[in-house]
Amino acid sequence: MMGYFKAEPTEFVRMSAGGKVKKQGKGITAVYMPFRTTIELVSVATRDQPFGFNEVSSDKQDISLQGGIVYQVTNPEVAMNKYNFSVDPKSKMYLNEEGSKLPDHMIQLVQTGAKRIVQATALEQLLVMSEELAQQVLEGMKNTKEEYGIDVGMLYFSSIRPKPEIAKALEAQYRESLLQTADEAIYARRAIAVEKERAIQENELKTRIDLEEKRKEFVDLEGENKLKTADFNAQAAQKELTAYQTAEPATLASLALYELGKNAERIENLTITPDLMATLMTAVRKG
Repeated sequence: MMGYFKAEPTEFVRMSAGGKVKKQGKGITAVYMPFRTTIELVSVATRDQPFGFNEVSSDKQDISLQGGIVYQVTNPEVAMNKYNFSVDPKSKMYLNEEGSKLPDHMIQLVQTGAKRIVQATALEQLLVMSEELAQQVLEGMKNTKEEYGIDVGMLYFSSIRPKPEIAKALEAQYRESLLQTADEAIYARRAIAVEKERAIQENELKTRIDLEEKRKEFVDLEGENKLKTADFNAQAAQKELTAYQTAEPATLASLALYELGKNAERIENLTITPDLMATLMTAVRKG
């Protein structure tokens, strides 16, 4: 009785009979003779295989690593030479455990590469080197295409964590470090503020000193000007008095009344005595 086999587009199939390959390729369909035909099948789809394992750092701390590896079988013939991918034609289930070993083997390659690096690195450094660790492990797997027919597209570590009690201790230490840094920043800001305040006060004091010096110069100049004005006024008054010293009393009286006349609008009452009038008349007669 003949059988019919149909592969998916992402499945590479090799059909053999009597030890000879009869047909192979991706997504093939074929009629086969049961009990005489061996069908091998390997997926060539891209696969994201998660992983998780524990290692010990250089300072003897347990580390839990989790992540994933993205790979694809690009040379299925090489892979089929490494593993037995024989399947049941009807169920497509592997006939032995070896057919399902490829994902486990990829994880083992990752763990082997990571172990060497983790055991040579201290805990605190490991906690912040997920990208670097992935790059180094990936570099060590560059021969998978030639050896296994597999291309590794990406490798990532999503979590690198110590034991919970160690994580808490590190968190406390980190938190204390952050608080100390914050305190130092506060002290630095305060110091800057004090320095700025001192500079402001010094500038204000300097300004006040400059103003006082200018004020002193102004007072000195003002006093000097007042003294000069007083001297000039005294000299002018002296000259006026000198001119009046030779004048007769009647003339002086006339001048006095003349000055009073200039401000007549301010005078409410004025009394002229007979003696004053006689003096004025005498001055008039003398011309």
